[in-house]
Amino acid sequence: MKKETIAALLFLGALSYAFFYTIISVDSKTNLHPYRSKIYYSKIDGILEGSEVYVKGIEKGYVYSIDIVDLIDVPDKRFLDKDAQKAIELTLALKEPLTLWDNYKIKLKTKTLFSGRVIDIDPGNFENKNTAIYNPFYLETERTPDFFPSASFIDNFFEAANTVIVENKNDVHTIAINSREISDKLNSDNGTLPKIINTNEMYDTLYLTLNDLSILSKEARRYTEANRKLENTHPIPFFISSSFFGSYTLTGRYVEPITDIQKFP
Repeated sequence: MKKETIAALLFLGALSYAFFYTIISVDSKTNLHPYRSKIYYSKIDGILEGSEVYVKGIEKGYVYSIDIVDLIDVPDKRFLDKDAQKAIELTLALKEPLTLWDNYKIKLKTKTLFSGRVIDIDPGNFENKNTAIYNPFYLETERTPDFFPSASFIDNFFEAANTVIVENKNDVHTIAINSREISDKLNSDNGTLPKIINTNEMYDTLYLTLNDLSILSKEARRYTEANRKLENTHPIPFFISSSFFGSYTLTGRYVEPITDIQKFP
């Protein structure tokens, strides 16, 4: 097969994959989320197109598009910055129709401590006969409703931190329990690290071991030196010449007394 043919096949494969990923898969996702709704924010740090949308903790859609509109065109301004001239419009793609009561709540949440933000909608509930109900959803072929909700953005660091802790309280509780267990184990006398930290047992054992090694090394040195001296002073085997310690051998060589050898070093 020619190189040009291989290159053409690779190009067609890449083109087919790009077509499927950008057109077919997107259309399939859009078909699964046919309903549209809108939410207005003053700020949306951490929210992007494609961010997940939850209703009472259940995933129902995603952020379809993001746009900027005039504040005067926003139907419900109760949670927005009244001094701002613009508002951020999020168009949501939903699996099912969305119905809201007048006491609805919309929050930005994090699924984990280090993940991006998602939108969680609490539709509210019936409180009394004065509680209004809204249907802020539509199909793209239908007329757009007159009402869409707004939501507040938590910009205060401590309030945002508190929100993150509350949303992840189970994980925080688990981390606290694990930290306490580790601290308790370190404060006990069981295990290598606790014994090193809390008792002198490891240090005493190490001192005895080093002292024994020192004694052993001195004995080995003494033994080696004694053998060296014996080899230099005895031309005949030791068991024969041992009687010549402190005197002269038959050949006239002087042998040191055994007490001088034992005193080394």
